[in-house]
Amino acid sequence: MSRYLLGILTQSLQGGSTAQRPIFHRAIECTWELLQFSMYARYKSHDDATLSYTKDALCRFHTFKDVFLLGQACKMVKGKANLMRAELVKKRKVDEETNTGTWSPTKKWREMNAWQDYISHEIDDSQELEADFTLPKMHLMSHLLEQIRR
Repeated sequence: MSRYLLGILTQSLQGGSTAQRPIFHRAIECTWELLQFSMYARYKSHDDATLSYTKDALCRFHTFKDVFLLGQACKMVKGKANLMRAELVKKRKVDEETNTGTWSPTKKWREMNAWQDYISHEIDDSQELEADFTLPKMHLMSHLLEQIRR
């Protein structure tokens, strides 16, 4: 099943734009490392080498997992982001009302696009800083090697 998931993920992420390809590559790497960890952990017997491979796969997974952080933002983080968005939109409206008489239509359009880009960037940054993987299963993986040794 996991092999099919990786194949589907790889196929679906192939057609991204040039800007999205590094993100997609990290997502594929992260999924691959999680798959490797899972496959090593399923061995019926382990020695020092297989435990080392399992630990390496888990470390590499943790290296790449930040690619999925924005999708993992909790309700509280999303609520803060929505409040921040509302404040930034208010600032944009004040700026627009203040300068609307002096701006040409082209300048107005450029400023609107610049504000939208700024707001999106700020929201993404705030969510990324506050998002965290607080999943119990994610933490349990770190104890699996110890359990196998016992």
